[in-house]
This record gives sequence, structure tokens and C-alpha cells, in this order.
Amino acid sequence: MACVGSIVGDTAQFLRVVQSHAHLSDHLAFTLELDNVEVVAVGDGNLNDVVRVKDKQDNNSSVIIKYAPPFIKCLGPEYPLTVERGTVEYQALVKFNTASPGCCPDTYFYDMDARLICMEDLRSYKDLRREMIKGVCSDEAVKCIAKHIAVVHREYHVAKLSCSDMTDLLKQFGPTELVQLTEQFVFTKPFTKDDPTNKCSTEVSSHAQLVYDNQQVLTNAAKMKKIFLEKKECLIHGDLHTGSIMVCNDSAKLMDIEFAFMGPAAFDVGILIANYIMSYYQHMSEGNRQFAYRTIDFCKLTGKLYCENMTSCSGDTDSYNKNFMSEVAGFAGCEIIRRILGAAHVEDLEGRPSAEVDALGAGVRLITAQERIDTMDKMMIIAHMLT
Repeated sequence: MACVGSIVGDTAQFLRVVQSHAHLSDHLAFTLELDNVEVVAVGDGNLNDVVRVKDKQDNNSSVIIKYAPPFIKCLGPEYPLTVERGTVEYQALVKFNTASPGCCPDTYFYDMDARLICMEDLRSYKDLRREMIKGVCSDEAVKCIAKHIAVVHREYHVAKLSCSDMTDLLKQFGPTELVQLTEQFVFTKPFTKDDPTNKCSTEVSSHAQLVYDNQQVLTNAAKMKKIFLEKKECLIHGDLHTGSIMVCNDSAKLMDIEFAFMGPAAFDVGILIANYIMSYYQHMSEGNRQFAYRTIDFCKLTGKLYCENMTSCSGDTDSYNKNFMSEVAGFAGCEIIRRILGAAHVEDLEGRPSAEVDALGAGVRLITAQERIDTMDKMMIIAHMLT
């Protein structure tokens, strides 16, 4: 199976593979007439190729095909990566939609030999990060995201699972190469001063000592890495930033779940909260205070809806929630710092040095105060220096 353009070098062979699964769903019926089928590359992901396969005569007939090449797409063949991530993503999509129906695109088939996932084409949906950069996001969509991830965590939580179910999930969603990538590029490399993969703007470089000369930051980052690697609490998304979410008015879908594994619930929520915080600093730097303040409301809504719906926990609920918020703060701090000093930056802050510097300060404050933060309100006060 050749890569398709990049994703499909051999379009005819690629379409024959797709056509061989047409009997599985009415959504694939149009592929039976290959002369009427068009393949269009979409997306700009770092790991995988994505195409839209559509009916030339009917714009409402299309599916999305995701292909996992045996390397990191954005770096090339000299950076190999297991193709098993396709299997993990397909299985996670099924699990997520079973727990919280409609939280992810519907899947139509997975071809293990060709490493292709075929799924629903969310034609009317838009990338949440790009919408938030424009200052567009509804409270209801934020609530939808929080509820979906809370329900998934609840249904696959150690407190709810039988021993055999837990064993099965640990086998199915154990540590993978992508978990190792997260460990390196979220928790290790950004906190290593001379790591060659790190990059930052000139303006930020003069503030980098806030991280590298702060032993409390480095110690707490190491602590969060240990929690990330060792806490097998529930099935998590593993990469829940705003670029992994699609929205349409008040609806939201979780995307790109190849990083899914059995890990700490707070990691998903921490990454999401960090991205809302970075959006705050983008809009404050541009003088759009109204939307900036709304991102604070998004964080509070997320905390509220999540805790109302994630009802699986061991022991005292109040103690669990306080520790959960502490971990969320720590993970959020790590995510913000790695998006400014590490290898993978975010569009919200790129080209906005004052916003980067302010957001870096927020990340440092969250990690430093992580053990004292036990509510979302405290987190917001510390992240945004509110009075």
C-alpha cells in the first residue's frame, strides 16, 4: 500500500481497498462507481495522512480516510513510528463512542493490512483552535466537550471496572510509542535547557530562566511525569488540545485519539484547560478582553461539568476532586511551558511574543503552586493573576 498523496501514491489501489469494504456501510455505496470518486488530501497533522473520498456528483456523499505511515509524517521516513497507532485509534474511537455516543466521528471500517481508518466526514464541523483564535466558541460546545470526556473517563475508570475488564483495557491501551513521545516532548525535553529540539522566540528566550533556574518547577514537572507514566486510572484521550476537537455550533467531536491509553484522568483535562488559558493570553494581547474573559468561563464550565459527570472514583469524593484539580493544574502548567519552550508550538501564540511571555508565566505559576491548587477557581486566580 503506497502512501496517499502524500497519501495515496497509487490512487487506484487505494480506492480498491476502500471499495472492498463498501458492503459495510451505506455511506460507502458511492465508492462502487470508481469513475465518480474523487480523493482530496485534507488536514495538516504531524503523524498521519488524511484524505476525503467523495462522490463527484454529490457533495453530501463523502468519508474521511486516515492512514498511518510507518514514520512521523512531518519529519519523514528517517523517523520511524509504529503503525500500531492506527489500531489503537480505531479501537479507542469505538470505545469512546460506546461510552458517550456521538463524542467522536462514526467509524465505518479499519483495514489493518492497509492501515486505513474510514470514518464519518464532519463536513459542517470546524477546528476548535482556529475558531477560538477568531474569538468564536459557544458555552454549550465547551459543556459538550467536558461532558463527553467525563463520561468516557467514568465508564472506563478503575473504580468501575472489574478486574478482568481492567486487565483487558491495560492490554489494549498500554504504553505505546506515542505515550513515550508524550513523555519526552511534554515532560522531559522542554524542561531540559540544552535539548536540541527546543525552540522559542527571542523575546521568550530572555525569560526561559523562569523554568530552567527554578528548582521547584523542575521538581514538580518530574512529579507530573511520574504521575503520567504510572497512574493507570482510566482510558484517556491522551492529546486533548483544542486542535483535536471539532465543533459545529453547540456540538463537539473529539478527534485524533491515537494517543489513547490507560492513564491519569487529570491529564486530559489539564491539557484542555492549558489550551483555554493560552487562548486567554492570545486575546488579551490583541485587546479582545471580552473573549479572553470568556475563556476563563470555559475553564470553570469544564471543571463543573466534568465533576458532575465523572462520578467514578475510589474513596471520598471531595478528597478525590481536590487531588484531581491539583493534578490538572500541574499538567496544565507542563502543557503551557512545552508549547512555548518545546518543539511543538500552538498557532494561538505564534507571532505574539508578549502573549507567549505572559502565558509562560502562567505555566510557571501553575506548576509551582500545583500542590496548593484544589479548585478550578484557585487555578484561574493563579493562572491569570486575578484578584
